[in-house]
Amino acid sequence: MRGTLTISIEVELGWGVHDLPDKAHLSADGLAERTYLQKLLSKTEQCDVPISFDIVGHLLLDECTGTHAGPYSEGWFDADPGTNAESDPLFYAPEMAEWILESSADHELCTHTFSHLLCRQASDATLDTELEAVQKLHRELDAPVVSFVPPRHSRPNNDVLRRNGIRIARYAKTKDSPTPAHRVWELAVGPHPEWEPQVVDDIFETYCTTYPSLTARTLPAGQRDGAHPVFDHLPLRARKRLHLYYLKESTRRAIESGTPLHLWCHLFDLSNEHQWEVLAEYLEYLAAIPAEDLEIRTMRQLAETKLQVAQ
Repeated sequence: MRGTLTISIEVELGWGVHDLPDKAHLSADGLAERTYLQKLLSKTEQCDVPISFDIVGHLLLDECTGTHAGPYSEGWFDADPGTNAESDPLFYAPEMAEWILESSADHELCTHTFSHLLCRQASDATLDTELEAVQKLHRELDAPVVSFVPPRHSRPNNDVLRRNGIRIARYAKTKDSPTPAHRVWELAVGPHPEWEPQVVDDIFETYCTTYPSLTARTLPAGQRDGAHPVFDHLPLRARKRLHLYYLKESTRRAIESGTPLHLWCHLFDLSNEHQWEVLAEYLEYLAAIPAEDLEIRTMRQLAETKLQVAQ
């Protein structure tokens, strides 16, 4: 049976935590995230692996005043520096979108809202404002957006997506674990849950885990010094091999079952050598799988079988 794999990566930088105090996972100037994005793009070109990159719309700006019209809650843009890409590279990164679009791999540029909006907590009118701003910015790049990933899995009303030109959405699901020990085992070893995509309210929904699955919870995320304490007793090399096993085994099961597999992470997650070593080896593994056994599709491409999505 032929398997299908979709990989999506959230590109947020400072916007991912603009409403939170903890920024320990980020580099101070966005240099690490930019460096690993370039390494990733180079490797995906070598391995012919297309990825859906879900980017926060504000990062597409070169500069701004720090104020943005719309029915936002008070203080929502307090962290917006109102400067430019040179002064605050964690809040402006138009070159990252350009790198993605210029890559020879057939990547997709999706949206992660304009300001990392928590959709379930916001009004439909606010999400309308966000998506209108996003579509304007993407049209300027000649890359109209049709795929959407909600920040922090905060699911919106599909009707709002549809009326703003969105046809595909990635939503998170959970799988019940009988005990905490089972949960730890699933995070480290798997198996990755299997969920069949479906069309709901004329939106193609593809499903992922609530936790990053392309990168490892057993390894440091971004610039953090260590992983979750429950995994620290394991040797680092063993943890790396364990996650590579997780990725390969999940892919093998997708090929055997025919149920599409969707792996995801944040850009910051993979922006250290521990995570990158595993991911680079996995991409090489994917490149060696015959096309008749595994098809790697972006979110847009995945939806083509069930929706008429404009190219």
